[in-house]
Amino acid sequence: MHTLKAIASSSLGLPAESYIYSIAASAPGYFAAISSDDSLRVFDAANLDRVSVISRKTHDGVSALRSYTAGDAQLLVTGGREGTVKVWDVRAGNAVVEMETARNSPVLSVACNPETNTVVAGTELVSSQAVVAFWDIRSPQAPRLQYVESHNDDITELQYHPTRSNILLSGSTDGLVNIYDTAITDEDEALVQVINHGSVHHAGFLSERTIFALSHDEHFSVHPATDPDNTAQEPDPVHFDDVREPLGCEYVAQLCIGSQGPYIAAGNKVDRRLDLVPLVSSPSWQFDQDNLWRLPGAHGEEVVRSVYLDEQSQSVFTCGEDGLVRAWKPADGDEDSQAQTGSAKTSRKDKKQKDRYKPY
Repeated sequence: MHTLKAIASSSLGLPAESYIYSIAASAPGYFAAISSDDSLRVFDAANLDRVSVISRKTHDGVSALRSYTAGDAQLLVTGGREGTVKVWDVRAGNAVVEMETARNSPVLSVACNPETNTVVAGTELVSSQAVVAFWDIRSPQAPRLQYVESHNDDITELQYHPTRSNILLSGSTDGLVNIYDTAITDEDEALVQVINHGSVHHAGFLSERTIFALSHDEHFSVHPATDPDNTAQEPDPVHFDDVREPLGCEYVAQLCIGSQGPYIAAGNKVDRRLDLVPLVSSPSWQFDQDNLWRLPGAHGEEVVRSVYLDEQSQSVFTCGEDGLVRAWKPADGDEDSQAQTGSAKTSRKDKKQKDRYKPY
């Protein structure tokens, strides 16, 4: 086990009793946060007290935040429960595009694909319909595409494939994780894979060929992504079932993917800690608990809502229901603890092995 220590903490100037829901990259060295006061704020990774308020009222119930990286533009996308999706220009400090869902259905999830100028939203179930709606942000007056039959409950997760701009994943409280080829407008034909997992809290791509799913009752599974052009036998899915007991946690905040691979962010409010547990694929999918990174104290007795592994600053950022953002780095001596014994050759080998498990 390795340890991260909190090196900074900030409320970002939020009102008392605020929750911070999510953090996302804004620009190199800067991050955005959405909060229960419906604000959108950007903070400096090197100084958490250096904060810019982009909007004090993004939505009537902000629900989702994603980065939209397009050239030199510093854009963010938010979704709200009043049924709108907005694109924000961080430099200008205002919304530059606004889109509305049909019947003003509350937006619960968003995803972005700058390569195709696309923003997509997943809605709450309204009038027996939950919608995956796609807009071209150059003509945002109406969706260019909608999938309206693939889910029959709230759509809680959306994510594009890491390399294929036409492949989208959606997850819902109806228990399904769907994979679409968005180049196909006919909804039945566009649906290329369906995974029945249980009420989806988070889901996404672990790699180009692998999908994960996490349910609201902390059941976790890993599945092969179907390739219709490859007739080879796909590996069987791996079901971890309820991970709370094996991971010694009360909840799973999310799955994070760093340069060294994926980590499960597992929280324990009673013990006031958050663990980043490596998920390894060899020789089979399993949790490498011997090399977990522990964040002692975490956010006290409050739930951690979002975790970001920042490669640039070699830091981990967390936010939670205590209304704080915290920055974490390896504790003094932890990075070199294995290098302090044995020969120089062994020390270098141990140091290399240790570095393999840095979460960032």
